[in-house]
Amino acid sequence: MTEPELPARVRAWELPGQWLREEKFWRDIGTRVLAGVITAAIVYVGALVLGYLHTPEIGAGLALLLGLALSAALLLIAIALASRLPARRRSGGAIALRLAVAVLVALAALSLAAAVITDFLRH
Repeated sequence: MTEPELPARVRAWELPGQWLREEKFWRDIGTRVLAGVITAAIVYVGALVLGYLHTPEIGAGLALLLGLALSAALLLIAIALASRLPARRRSGGAIALRLAVAVLVALAALSLAAAVITDFLRH
């Protein structure tokens, strides 16, 4: 009779890497997210039907979330543009243009966030 082989010891910090590579992990995440979305939709419809929620508050909240999400996306784009600047100067014009675009996108993101928050606080 042969004894079964024990699995190799896995260090604690290696576990997340193993999970991310397994297809079953992502299938479980997808299943749970879908179940959560379906549950949230049922609760949302029930709350609307029973009168616990009113559409103006939901619209304002959605506008706030979408505005902040868009400003966060713009800020990430600005960071990505700025981080791709070359370490050495090849042509000063290209670097200056990319830096100027990154700064303008960052300013647009901040002004959009300020406008959305100000509009939300007024109402």
